[in-house]
Parts: sequence; C-alpha cells; structure tokens
Amino acid sequence: MFAPIQWRQVVPFVVVTWVVMAGVAILVPADLCFVIILAALIQSICLATVAVLISRQRTQLMQRVMRVMQRLSEGDWDAQLLPERYRDAQIYVDAFNKMIEYFRDRLQRAEWQCDELAAVLEHITDGVVLVNAMGRVELLNRAAVRMLDVPIADAVGKSFAWLVRDHTLIEHERGCREHSVESVLGVEIERGDVVLRASIVPLRHREETRCLVILQDMTRLRHLQTVRRDFISNVSHELRTPLASLKALVETLRDGALDDPAATRRFLDRIEAEVDTMTQIVEELLELARTESGRAPLRLVPTPLSAIVLPPIERLRPQAERANLELIVDLPEDLPPVLADVERARQVVGNLVHNAIKFTPPGGKINVRAQLRNGEVLLAVQDTGVGISAEDLPRIFERFYKADRARSGGGTGLGLAIARHIVQAHGGRIWAESTEGSGSTFFFTLLVAESASRSTSPE
Repeated sequence: MFAPIQWRQVVPFVVVTWVVMAGVAILVPADLCFVIILAALIQSICLATVAVLISRQRTQLMQRVMRVMQRLSEGDWDAQLLPERYRDAQIYVDAFNKMIEYFRDRLQRAEWQCDELAAVLEHITDGVVLVNAMGRVELLNRAAVRMLDVPIADAVGKSFAWLVRDHTLIEHERGCREHSVESVLGVEIERGDVVLRASIVPLRHREETRCLVILQDMTRLRHLQTVRRDFISNVSHELRTPLASLKALVETLRDGALDDPAATRRFLDRIEAEVDTMTQIVEELLELARTESGRAPLRLVPTPLSAIVLPPIERLRPQAERANLELIVDLPEDLPPVLADVERARQVVGNLVHNAIKFTPPGGKINVRAQLRNGEVLLAVQDTGVGISAEDLPRIFERFYKADRARSGGGTGLGLAIARHIVQAHGGRIWAESTEGSGSTFFFTLLVAESASRSTSPE
C-alpha cells in the first residue's frame, strides 16, 4: 500500500507559499487579489504534491533500510539495499552497502580468530581455566578437564575452589585477582598420580579483574627426575661395592700380603674380578646409551629362529647344569625366518635365559619355546623360579631397577632395559607375566621376514 505521508515535511511548503502570496496581495490592487489567491492555491497544491512525492520516496527508502537491518539482526549478512532510481538517494544506498560489507568482513575475521583460538585451546597440552571477577569458572579447555578429572558441563559456572580443591592454589588465585599481580613462581599441586604446575595471569577489563589459570602437567617431568635420581643412586651403589673391595684388597696387599705369593695371587684374582665387574657396568651403560639414542643401527636380515636361540642356550647350558636346572628348548621346525640383527637378538635371549638361571632354585626347569602368531614369532622364556611381585612387575624393564629378590643375585640391573630397547628397535614387543612364588614367563616378538618385507615394500 501507499507509504504514510510525512506531513511535517509538506506543511512548511504550504505555509511559506501562503505567507508570500498574502504579502503580494497587500501590495497589488484589490481586483487582482482573487487571481493571486487562485495562484497561491494552485501553487500550494503543486508544492504539496511535490512534497508528498519526496516524502514518499524517503519513507520507502527508510522502510527498505529497516527491512535490511532486520535481516542483518537475524544473521543474514548477505542482505543489501538494491540500487535506487534517484541519483541523489543512490549515494546513501552505496554508503549503507559499504558499511554492511565492512562490518561483515570484520565479523568474519572475528569468527575466524575465535575458531583459531578455540582450536588452539582444545589442542594445546596445557590446561587453561578462565575465572571471572566473582571467582567462578567461565571457560576451560579439554586439557584442563583431563588434568582436573571433571566434566565441562559440571565445571562451568562453579567456583574455582570447587574445581581445583587445593587451598594453596585457591589462595594464590584469589590474591592474583584481588591485587592484579601476575604469578611468576607457579604452584605445584598433586591430584592423585598427577602433578600439576599452575601459573596465574590477571586480565584487567574496565573495573573487573579476571584470572587466566594455566596448568602444566609435570607428571612425566617428575617421573624423569625420579628416574635420573634413581639412576645416579644405582650407578653409585653398583660402583661403590667393587671400589670398596678394591680399596680393601689394595690396603691388605700394602700391609704385608705382598710377602705371601699365594695370598698375593688370590688378591690379584679378586682385584681382576672386581675390575671385570666395573667394566661390565660401563659396557652395559654404553650399550644402553647407544641403543636408546639409535646410534647403533641394526643389521636386519632374514634369519632362522634357531640361529638366534640355540647359540646363547648352548653357551649358558653348563651354567644351568651346575645349578641343577633342566633347560628345555622347543622350537617348531616349520617356523618362518624372522627379520633380526642376529647378535642383538641373541643378546636378548641370553639376558632372559641368564636371569631365569639366576633366579630359579636347584631342581627347577627353564623352558624356551616359540610359536607363530599374527605375522610375528612369539618367543617365551619360562622358569619355575621365585617369581616377581605385582608391585615390581611394571618396573622390571627400567634401568637399574631390581626387585628385592635380585639384590642377592648380583648383576647390574641393566639387562632387561637393554633387552627392551633391542626388541623395540626390531619393531617387536616385550613383556613379562609372573606370580610371586610360582615362576615367571618373559615374552618377546620378532617380525616374520616375509611380513616385514611386505609392510615396507612400495605399493
């Protein structure tokens, strides 16, 4: 329908016309007044008509602007004003459309930045928690949910104290929010087996201060520190014993034992044995370091399993017989060749069998067997020894780790760690199963040569 007429735009034209005509009528003769009044009436009608048309044009333009703004408010950023028939109005239409394009570009850029920020927050390893001025959680990312072990839906809107449940961190955050001071020292909190370090940064906005809490998972670092500390302690322990023996033997020789040839020979044999012990420790440390760092590349060749298993078995068989142990080998003849570095693989077998001999009491059995399973050859070394406790079992492949049962058996505690790295370098797996008092079984796998070649050949 017709657009409403803006009378405040029409009336001024008519009033001005009648004022001008009234002034003219006063100055002209009376017989011309009727003509002037008629002309004024006609001019008023014409001016009113023109004013109505102008008013309608402007009103229609404003209505179109309102409709476009309504679409924009509903999220339709493709809405624009269509071109105008009148050149003077087209200037405003173009300016309005340019404004829409400007804000649309700014909005798209802001959305991209928000998406990028959300992606960063979701994929960084550090936990991020945003706390408002009232001490309540506004936002937290996936890493924070994992570290604090709480669902996002339950955490958002809750107090920061409810979220972390650590009085030191709660006081730290409150002081940072109240005084707007950045935390540069960080606070370490322990949540079960997880060790976290928290750093808090104040975010000042107008009259409110929010806090950004950054959580770092220090569990692995703490574990590495523990391993390093244990490593140094174990190296010191392993070297202290032969060094103390050497010192005692040298002092005995110096105090007069050199005058007794038989005692001198016996002491020199003991000194040689202790030097051999320290040499073995150093060599195994170097071997472990080379294996871990990858500086000792493997020479992988298709090899029959018997060529890997039998030589170390035969070398250790006299030791087993002296310990009154039965050593059984069960290798099926139809096993395919495996892809292995022969010397390194023999070292793994030798370490496992040597441990079985060391911790199996006289009259026991050691069974070495193998079978084909899912493109791998599974080799097992089973003994009837003292077994391993459930507490020690997860750590037996760590460097220098010894269960209580091993303390009296000698050794460096590096054999299983070296075996693990060698097997993993072959692309295999190694693990142990044991019940304390009922013996242990150590398993490791080697890839079948045909399967390995197929997996590495180009398609």
